[in-house]
Amino acid sequence: VAPDDLAGLRRDVADCSRIVTAAALSGDIDTALRGLEQHRLLCAHRTGPAGVTDWDRTVRDWLGEPAARGFRAGQPLLVTANDHEAKVYNGDTGVVVRQLDGSLVAAFARVGAPVLRHPASLAAVQTVYAMTIHRSQGSQYHTVSVLLPPEESVLLTRELLYTAVTRAQQQVRLIGTEASVRAGVKRQVLRASGLRRVLQPQSGR
Repeated sequence: VAPDDLAGLRRDVADCSRIVTAAALSGDIDTALRGLEQHRLLCAHRTGPAGVTDWDRTVRDWLGEPAARGFRAGQPLLVTANDHEAKVYNGDTGVVVRQLDGSLVAAFARVGAPVLRHPASLAAVQTVYAMTIHRSQGSQYHTVSVLLPPEESVLLTRELLYTAVTRAQQQVRLIGTEASVRAGVKRQVLRASGLRRVLQPQSGR
């Protein structure tokens, strides 16, 4: 997908948000958590035009999310540091759900039953509409949209592209120039063993 053709991405973002928010407002924790897995926006970089920070802001604008701080039902969350006492860990994603009594709870999917915590009790958590490819490792989503950086980015490698593509269960959308796609397919990470060979003085020279 060309960088300026974002209609499909915007539609998927809106659809996912609508599912999650509706479930969260009705107190349906399981449906809200499953809704989070419908679509994920991934970036190679944290900052810059193709980075998480800028795109998180863009998605907020698309959704008309208020700038006010605090927690709200349907808010997608990312844990940014381990909290063993709360049993939530770096990279966990969850959602804020409104319970029947009107109180808010942060829910994180687990095998069996979700972990439920009061949002204000979480020491290291942030709203997440975009995340790095690196942080997405180990997760799976129905549809994944990958924002490719410029072709000269040192992070744009075959390994990174493979990690991003394999996060998707059904559909992958690559957003970037043809040059970026080619660079991602061709460029490989220089492994430590390969680096040693490059740096090792050649005998007889």
